[in-house]
Amino acid sequence: MNEQGLKPFIGITGGIGSGKSTICRIFSILGIPVFEADVHARNICDQDPEVKAAILEEFGSRAYLPDGTYNRPWMKGLLQKYPGDIQKLNAIIHPAVRQAAVTWLENAPNSPFYLYESALITARNKPELLKQLIAVSCPLDERIQHIQKRNKSSYMAIMQMIDLQPQPEQYLRGADFVIENGKKDRVWPQIENIMKTLSCFLVFLLLGFQSHGQIKAMTFNIRLDTESDGQDQWKYRAKHCAELIQYHQADIIGMQEAFVHQIKDFAKALPGYAWFGKGRDDGKESGEFSPLFYNKAKFKLMREKTFWLSDSCEKVGFGWDAACRRVVTWGEFKEIKSGKKFFVFNTHFDHLGKIARRESAKLVLAKVAEIAGKSPAIITGDFNATPDDEPIQIILAKANPQHLIDAESISKAGHYGPYSSFNGFKQEQEGKHIDYIFVKNGVTCSQHATHSETWASRFPTDHFPVSAILHLPN
Repeated sequence: MNEQGLKPFIGITGGIGSGKSTICRIFSILGIPVFEADVHARNICDQDPEVKAAILEEFGSRAYLPDGTYNRPWMKGLLQKYPGDIQKLNAIIHPAVRQAAVTWLENAPNSPFYLYESALITARNKPELLKQLIAVSCPLDERIQHIQKRNKSSYMAIMQMIDLQPQPEQYLRGADFVIENGKKDRVWPQIENIMKTLSCFLVFLLLGFQSHGQIKAMTFNIRLDTESDGQDQWKYRAKHCAELIQYHQADIIGMQEAFVHQIKDFAKALPGYAWFGKGRDDGKESGEFSPLFYNKAKFKLMREKTFWLSDSCEKVGFGWDAACRRVVTWGEFKEIKSGKKFFVFNTHFDHLGKIARRESAKLVLAKVAEIAGKSPAIITGDFNATPDDEPIQIILAKANPQHLIDAESISKAGHYGPYSSFNGFKQEQEGKHIDYIFVKNGVTCSQHATHSETWASRFPTDHFPVSAILHLPN
């Protein structure tokens, strides 16, 4: 079977304002990769030299601005005046987009199927690479409302845009599936039915099936065990924290604030995982750990070590103005099935020391670069800093070649769940986004989420765990 047969492409189409992009986002959240043909077409018009040359030859110099970017307003006006020219433009752009789709598909993570999103596909002009076609339908008046809300266009301008696209009956005629997306329609049951019909492998997806090179990482501040927490003491929460990890099927978990007896509780409840780390107060078992748990059936631990966030990082000690000793636990792993190697680092920055957090950020960047080199790296932790605070700004600063990337910022499905990650056992605390998953050296992200589950209206810990589905480079 060829590569295309192994990775079936399903087209999804619909007119402007139909809600097609929202439907694609739902599929993406369910783990189905989406190729955005319209986005790629825009990039190709701006960047592909052969396409630019062909457009200039066909439509003249006004098709591009002096800085070399595609003159969209002028071309839009031209096509509204001469609708027949749309076919000429499509004949230039579409072959390049299809080639981009083939390249994208070759590098896409394994999935039961893949979506090819485009506003111009109908059953009549469906590319050969598409096995079936989904059409998104929405009443015209609701489409107009959607567009007006999005870009404040006039009614006349909106109708001109709609008239440039296929008519509703053209989208629906010959489509294999139709999603009715009006205000009175329930979208989720329709999508679930399509998922079941399209993929006999869906059950594996819903049970957490993962492709080679795919890792579900989680950062999880479990809250230390202290009697002062009353009804939120560890003895009441331990079972639920372990159940949360089991339910979300995390492959690698970076924990914070864990005492050794709490770690042993996890080890007993999660026999499929192994762990490593050192107590921060003596390098053995005293004080809090920042341990790493990992799926031992999926990964082999090659080596591991702990360093302290201080000037003398190889020794137990305090760093700068920190109130507590702080550590970074790291390991080199090999995925058993693929042989791919990668590094994971886990830490917990000081809650009081401002200088310590700043210098810890610098040290983490330097040590990740030193230890991981050019290998894929994942960094989890409670950084006790919001995105606008100096430590996170240092970590993400692109001017520094050692910088990291926030997995949330590159998640193909965006972010799901609360934005803040601290709850204080009460509720989401606004402006308390302090737990992160960072990546480096080619690691990509398809999903990112903050998990706010409760049992009997109680939280399992005072932080929301954050997870990301990550993909190692080929």
